[in-house]
Amino acid sequence: MESHTFQAREIREALALVRRELGPDAVILETRRVAGRSLGLLGGTLFEVTAAAPDGFVAEPPGKTAAPEARPLMAERRADRQRSLPKPSVRTMIQEDPTAAIAAARSTVAPHAALRRRLLAAMIPRDLCEAWLRELPANTPPANAEAELRAAVHRQLGSPSGLGSTRARVIAFVGPTGVGKTTTVTKLAARARLVEDRRIALISLDDGRLGGTAAVRAYAKLLDIPLTIAPTHGLGVALAEHPSAEIILVDTAGISPAAPDAFAELGRRLARAGEPVFTHLCVGAATRAEELERIAHLYRPTHPDAIVATKVDEAIAIGSVVALRLREQIPLSFLTTGPQVPDDLSPANPDIVLDLLLGGARA
Repeated sequence: MESHTFQAREIREALALVRRELGPDAVILETRRVAGRSLGLLGGTLFEVTAAAPDGFVAEPPGKTAAPEARPLMAERRADRQRSLPKPSVRTMIQEDPTAAIAAARSTVAPHAALRRRLLAAMIPRDLCEAWLRELPANTPPANAEAELRAAVHRQLGSPSGLGSTRARVIAFVGPTGVGKTTTVTKLAARARLVEDRRIALISLDDGRLGGTAAVRAYAKLLDIPLTIAPTHGLGVALAEHPSAEIILVDTAGISPAAPDAFAELGRRLARAGEPVFTHLCVGAATRAEELERIAHLYRPTHPDAIVATKVDEAIAIGSVVALRLREQIPLSFLTTGPQVPDDLSPANPDIVLDLLLGGARA
């Protein structure tokens, strides 16, 4: 049989072309998804169907039909061919169960299609998604493909950074307004004070906004933790007030993107601390990837050492935060999952991140 190839945006359209050109009993030899040349850079794809006309088929010229006396013979030959065909025809695929036909075609034309859809739905950017899937053999069974992907991403995420490092007792938190920096600081302070029995001090650089220090003042009083409101350019002086503190948590004010010089100034204030500072960049888990890239760029003068994903409970998906961690090569430290102090906070364990990303482990 001579084979012919047809392409269309949807599988139904491709099958319709086969039926029109080769007849309703054409034999489907192969279906697959291929890159569309005009939209290839945008991720556009086409369904490609390779089919062959059954033995004895002759295409009718446009506008002509078989003579009435020949129709019974054609019908008989068609019935014989249908009984002997080893492969499904367009007619059986569309007429008997069109939904199953489309699902079957898509399962064969797009390796890891289901996993791809889950990753994109989880807000993993397409380029990162495709890079991950290219590392998986095309014929890997779905369950094995997910297991291999989890193992690969687990290695890329690595262990959470934790609160800081042995070289720094000063831990600063930076990030956009309203992202939850102060709440994160108080959760970590409460855990260190009440659970770990560490000597804690708080410093606030949020000295320019009316009421900006009210929440941190209230928690400092509740936890019986010393608090210093640092004057402008005075972080080093504030640190000197807490010589015996094991951990000093520094809260900062959010900065408007309309004031780019303020990001550089915040970086200079942290740099003038007089001792090493470990800086966490706090970002909302529901923030779009493009906006997170912009935030990371703006806060680059503060030299973030780790990323805190806040308000995970309010996010539909966390793929954009995972992408930020990998692209910036800055480890995750903590996830915050609600307003309760100190409970709604956990280390950014890669197993937890992967379950949030893919909806939990699947067999």
